[in-house]
Amino acid sequence: MIRCRHFGDCGGCRSQDIPYNEQLLLKQKALGELFNRPFPAVIPSENPWCYRNKMEYTFSMDKKGERYLGLIKRGGRGRVLNLEECYLVNPWFQTTLETVREWWEESGLLAFHPYKNTGSLRTLTVREGIRTQERMVILTCSGHPDWALKQKDLNAFVEVLNHAVGDKPLSVYLIIHQAIKGQPTQFFEMHLSGPDHYKEVLRLDRDIDFQVSPQAFFQPNPLQAEKFINYSLDLVKSMNKPVIWDLYCGTGALSIALAPYAKEVIGVELSPESILDARTNLKLNNLSNITFVQGDVGKTLQSENYPAPDLIVVDPPRPGLDKKAIEHLIKARAPKILYIACNPKTQKENCDELIEAGYKISSFQPFDQFPHTPHVENIVLLELG
Repeated sequence: MIRCRHFGDCGGCRSQDIPYNEQLLLKQKALGELFNRPFPAVIPSENPWCYRNKMEYTFSMDKKGERYLGLIKRGGRGRVLNLEECYLVNPWFQTTLETVREWWEESGLLAFHPYKNTGSLRTLTVREGIRTQERMVILTCSGHPDWALKQKDLNAFVEVLNHAVGDKPLSVYLIIHQAIKGQPTQFFEMHLSGPDHYKEVLRLDRDIDFQVSPQAFFQPNPLQAEKFINYSLDLVKSMNKPVIWDLYCGTGALSIALAPYAKEVIGVELSPESILDARTNLKLNNLSNITFVQGDVGKTLQSENYPAPDLIVVDPPRPGLDKKAIEHLIKARAPKILYIACNPKTQKENCDELIEAGYKISSFQPFDQFPHTPHVENIVLLELG
């Protein structure tokens, strides 16, 4: 059943016109064809609607000066759709969108133009704790001094948001996106109002508390993430207090979940913001057997001597494991590798390399993290021998 009037135009959903059970079967079939073997059923999302905890909206203006704030159009070459509804997120996301549109209209500010490098407003990111209902709004602007926002604009931005949200905890940030030709892109963070983070709780075999900063990664569908973390927990509980490497650990969700059943956990993550949150989350949950390391996975494993792993958990971004990371996974010779992937295509390519190095696939389990889209989260367990 198609619920959204924007379906077909918006790039957010691709399969809202297909019954949910059929979506799951199509994803199962695609995985089976990719890996060339029978696949178990895809674990469905607890709620196929309003499941996302984060959306990034784009500011845009056309030649006539018409304003657009929403998601990129499907096949629209960067054109933006003015969203009037979206069923992937809590309704307050739409309220926030409408509130910011009104503020934008009154401010007279211009949207950033990526080719001309003019204008101020780039993106609006909205985040929330699904279980806590704590909220965060992040305005990202151009770092060009000619297009800097005035204090009165920022004050008005905070005021309209606080009025729209009411009594819910709201964190508001400004991020200045500095892009200078020939130099690395930089992001400067400014806390405008409210708490400096939002909180989330994952309910596993115990409740785990997390704090999440504006630029830190957290699972976009937390209720479904609980299911694949529980799946990982079952594996670790069947082992005898393993040493675990958790690579691409983000804010530490898996490390913290697995730590009570492990001898030691080493978590590695490139993002400094995520690692800072991971270390805070470690303290929040009173654990002492985790070491969080900030750095590129391949380079970190090359330069440091860590305890030999019994289990390596990897949850890389969509491009998958890079060459150095693969080399060090093979060199570590861990008896088990648990590969969690949001992109099964690159996962399959990486698994082929690990199989050539002596591993074999012992099980699969896909999870539907993103209903109404072609994306699926897939877990592969590989064992040495």
